[in-house]
Amino acid sequence: MIELNGLQLDKTSATPLYEQLRKALLGAITSGKLEAGTKLPTEEELCAQFEISRPVARQAYNMLIEEGFVERMRGRGTFVKAPDTRGRFLNKQLSFAAEMSVLNLEHRTEVLRAEWVSYSPELFARLNLERGDRCYHLVRMRYVSGKPFVLVENYVPESLFPGIDAYDFGQRSLYDVYETVYHERILKSHRVLMAQTANAEFSSLFGVRRGSPVLYVENVALDQNDRPVDLSKEYLDGITQKFEFDVFNQ
Repeated sequence: MIELNGLQLDKTSATPLYEQLRKALLGAITSGKLEAGTKLPTEEELCAQFEISRPVARQAYNMLIEEGFVERMRGRGTFVKAPDTRGRFLNKQLSFAAEMSVLNLEHRTEVLRAEWVSYSPELFARLNLERGDRCYHLVRMRYVSGKPFVLVENYVPESLFPGIDAYDFGQRSLYDVYETVYHERILKSHRVLMAQTANAEFSSLFGVRRGSPVLYVENVALDQNDRPVDLSKEYLDGITQKFEFDVFNQ
């Protein structure tokens, strides 16, 4: 059993203990401190180390299992799961930074546009917004290993995230700001995957011809109250990129 040295929980914080433990373990996994295949402490050992109840430890592990970072092996224990390197995590709700950290890939983000947009019938209907609301429209280009990877747009409701324009999203994760600043955790989403063709902007950014295939992913993210909090649109090179995921019968 490994010792989780350096991981601490703040019992005076408003953040639930299971969520603190989940984030602490996730940070250790994505940073490489806990490598794939590492056997994690049992729930009883977590309880003894952090002086927490067993339901707290169980919930933290269950959330990491659902997110694909940890797996239980019957009769053996709980282990850090090996990363899936077959493509983007279409079946998981992760930030781009978390995805790239799991895959151990060098990455950077460039903000192309950041602006406030007013009422649009289709957009506001998707986010359950009123006519007088505004959305922060953020357009970013992601690079992986120095090469263009994905063009992404986000529409963020001002009513849920006032002052969101104060942050540098070339350096910070949007989802991390949602969680740490606004205490809104993305739990699930509705995604649409479809084909498009490259327009002038995409062609220029990716160095491809206009009309070449583009993979388009639209994502409406929902928080812990099942409320839509973010609409994102991702555009990837349809020739070099792929998605691969598992499907199970219920």
